Amino acid sequence: MDEPRILVFDIGGTCSRAGVYDVGSGRVVRSARLETPSFHRFPRASADELRSMLYASVRVLAERLGDPSPRLVSLGFPGPVNAQGIALRAPTLWGRDDRPEPVAASLRQLWPTASILVSNDLSAAGHCFLRHDEEDLCVITVSSGIGHKVFLNGRPVVGEAGRGGEIGHLRVDFSADAPVCDCGDKGHLGAVSSGRALRHQALRLARLHPAAFVDSSLGHILRGDPSQLDNALIAEAFRAGDPWASRVVDRVAEPLGPVLAGIHCVVGVERFVVMGGLAHALGERYLEKVATAAARSEWALGQDWYRMLELGEMGDDAGLVGAGRLMSRAARFDRVAEPADQLDLTS
Repeated sequence: MDEPRILVFDIGGTCSRAGVYDVGSGRVVRSARLETPSFHRFPRASADELRSMLYASVRVLAERLGDPSPRLVSLGFPGPVNAQGIALRAPTLWGRDDRPEPVAASLRQLWPTASILVSNDLSAAGHCFLRHDEEDLCVITVSSGIGHKVFLNGRPVVGEAGRGGEIGHLRVDFSADAPVCDCGDKGHLGAVSSGRALRHQALRLARLHPAAFVDSSLGHILRGDPSQLDNALIAEAFRAGDPWASRVVDRVAEPLGPVLAGIHCVVGVERFVVMGGLAHALGERYLEKVATAAARSEWALGQDWYRMLELGEMGDDAGLVGAGRLMSRAARFDRVAEPADQLDLTS
């Protein structure tokens, strides 16, 4: 009998990816992507319109992959998800709208005969990086927002309500002018250390020290106009060794280090896999800055943060491969006979 294939999705705050995951080879054999219809991209759309647009884009991706009527669907969602496949919040998609979203039930309306699994995107992606079924690790994404999942004995630790793994919404900046997070609160880690925060931090630094910006390579390229800064330019200058760009990256890297040190102090996990668009764009030197900040934030017991932190491999496919592996683990294909609203991950 042919190995089953799974239609997999990785919904991001900026870009949504989909693929066909082949269980036999453990690979994504076809993939497609679309810009995510978020409140940043469509600021005038209502929350209900944004939700409808998301499912429309999911359907378009399935059609592009030639699988409009899938049997197995696994979707990673950018927010906390409970055991019933209900997303509790999704700030990178819908901003301050705090209504839960029944993602699994909505996917069932698209594909009534499919077995469907909805998980947090980091819960899915973590399965891509597990080296064995009982490994302990922490996976972190630094992209449009920031999130994490701690895996103990090969399973993500999220709590009964699915709320665990949201360091992006831990407040780390208590200043009066702390930046506002997508969720509406001030000073969250995601507001100061994510991809969406990088340009904001660059503009703040340029306002504080305008002469230093003008003298930088970016200042020369942009003729002293910081309003033209974007993440791609900042990342390129950082990789080239520009001191001013390095100070900008310090501003996003340093708050993350103590938070990871706190995770290590609490659970003792010693493998931290960092993924996401900003982390990969900045590269190993960024990781070294996070490691330095983590190392000076906790008791030294022989741990080596420069060894404990690693950039996640697989690139854009990590979330898709993880979603496929998670579904493979949950479905136990020899027992899947009837469609399920949300497969049970606990057995």
